[in-house]
This record gives sequence, structure tokens and C-alpha cells, in this order.
Amino acid sequence: MKFKIFLVFILFASCTAGDDSDVSVVDTTIQTTSTTAIESESTTTTEAVISYVFDIEKMSPLTGKEIPPELWLNRPKRVLAFKIDNNINARPQSGLQEADSVYEILVEGGMTRFLALFLDNTSKYLGPIRSARPTDPTVIRPFDATLVVSGATDGLIPSIRELGVPVLEEVNSPAMFRIGSRKAPHNLYADTELVRGVIDSKGYKFLQPGPNPLYPFGFDQTNWESGANKITIKYSEYTTVIWKKDGEKYSRFIIDAYSSDKEAVAHNFISQDGNYSDILSTESIVVIQGALYKDKATTLPSILTVGIGDLFIFNNGKYTQGTWRRTDITEPFEFYDINQNPIEVPPSSQWIHIVPNEGQISWSNS
Repeated sequence: MKFKIFLVFILFASCTAGDDSDVSVVDTTIQTTSTTAIESESTTTTEAVISYVFDIEKMSPLTGKEIPPELWLNRPKRVLAFKIDNNINARPQSGLQEADSVYEILVEGGMTRFLALFLDNTSKYLGPIRSARPTDPTVIRPFDATLVVSGATDGLIPSIRELGVPVLEEVNSPAMFRIGSRKAPHNLYADTELVRGVIDSKGYKFLQPGPNPLYPFGFDQTNWESGANKITIKYSEYTTVIWKKDGEKYSRFIIDAYSSDKEAVAHNFISQDGNYSDILSTESIVVIQGALYKDKATTLPSILTVGIGDLFIFNNGKYTQGTWRRTDITEPFEFYDINQNPIEVPPSSQWIHIVPNEGQISWSNS
């Protein structure tokens, strides 16, 4: 699979150093030409970069990884995108650790909610599930994904469907169920495969043999830099996410102004039997910044994911930065670094942050 694109490059770069050598947000606007299958040589060594070609039948469009035969033999399947609550009363969540990938998007009150995407992975206990927001369809439309929600503000779901995104609202047990240990609206959970069965019975379309990735995957980290063992992503004065390198993964911590504890705390998940299991983690972190605006139909805060914006990617203590470009919500993103080179995201587990331009992204080795 190849993406071909042509653009123009404009760049302003700035950085500041704090006590822990954090790097500040860089304003970038880049355009050039890219492919997802690249075999090149480092500018500083003679070693060839490992070639990567996405196989739509045998690889995950959500991680870029090759999947076991027992999974790809069951394709085609549709991508399901579950809207997951991140209110303080919704924590710890369940099932996020089992998602193929997770998107984190700003909502009202400076808080965030998640889109947990499932294609090859499953969860019998995912939640709490909450209502849709206007940015949701703009990031899942290329997958032909079905959005699974508890509901939405009046008028939003019809407008999401008009964009070509099917929506499944709350259905009866056993596919979706309310738990007694949480108060509404933070108590709706789901079995992802039973929900898949409900959606299949409705005849919603899905891509065959499957969707392509939302952005290019590959192994080329020639122009990446070291120094990103700790990443801080500030959505607003109310929500800050911190990722700390732990082995080959990053562990997730949060600072929530709505909580009595203003220090960074581990963001754990909880199993169905009520046991705290572990901290949420991921191998790669993708940060896409876009303009913040109010949706006309609902007046809810939304983030623009079409156009050009700042981009930051982190993996195994290394980072690259540049810009993203996208012409329509049906199209994938194109990624370029500050030197006009195409960026490839390492095949890995992914946590994608959709952050307003007003947000702040910094990193350091401490």
C-alpha cells in the first residue's frame, strides 16, 4: 500500500529548556511527498533501514503489526470504536488495556474521553461507555468503523451518520449492561464481541478485506532523536497526562484538577472481579494538534483534524516532530518531520492524543 502526496513547507521552530530539559511545542507546517513502504539509508551510517510494506490481510491497521494466522483468517471484520468515559468518577476504567489502539480527545470542561478501537482484540468488560462528541467521527471515518456510545446530545448522532459513520447506541444485556457498583452515567459496560454480533445483525457495511492505516507505519527512525523518557501532554488547566518510560513501554500517569490529589498518579485499570490489575501503558504515543472550535450543531468543543497541524511522536525513549496534513475526514493523515522527510510510526501499540493547539507538549529524559 502506498500513499502519495505533495505539499509546501513552512516552519517555525523554537525550544526552551527548563530544569528537566523539557522541549517546548514547535509550530510547524510541512508539505512533501511520502510512501508507506520505504527502504533507505541513514544519513550518518551505511546501514539500510528495514523495508516495511503494509499487508492489508495479515497486518493490523491500528498497530501496523503482523497478526497471528488464527486472527487474519477470520477477517474481514469491522473496526469498533467505543466511547469511554474519563471522568474522575469513571476511574479506574476497564478494557482499555485490551483495545487495539486508544484515542484521547478533549471534551467540555477541559476533560478528555477515549475512543477504544477494537478489530482483532476483544474485551468482555469494557467501560464505562459514554456519549459521542463531534470530533469522534473525524478520526474513525477512514476505518469505516462503527461508533458505539451510550447516546449523544440532541442532533449529534444524525449528523455523525450523515458523515458516513454508523452509530450504535445502548442496547440490552448481555451485549451492553449496567453495573451496580457505579452510579449512572458512569456504569454502562460492554462485551465487545457480543456488540460486534449486534452490529453484524444490523447489516452495517465494512471494508473488505479491511481498512488501511490512518497514518504510515514503518521502521525508519533515521532522523529521530533521543531524550524522551518522560512525556507531558497538557490538554487544559484541568487535564495533564504524563507518560514515563518503563522498559520498552510508557506507563500512564494523570494530573486531574478535579481530583483532590493534584500530584501525578498512576492511571490504573480494573478487572471485572474488582481487582486493580496494572497501570495503563503503550509502546508508541502519537500527538496530533488541531484548532479548537465549537461545533455548530451542539456548541460542544471540538478539534479540527483536517488541514495542517503540529505533530509529535514518541517511541522507546526517542522522538520526532513535524506536521500532519489531511484533506478530508475520509482520508488518512500524512506525517512529515521538520526537514520535509516523511515520518513512519513504528509498528507497535498506539495511544493517539488529539490535542488543541492551546495544549502543551514537552519531554525530557528525567
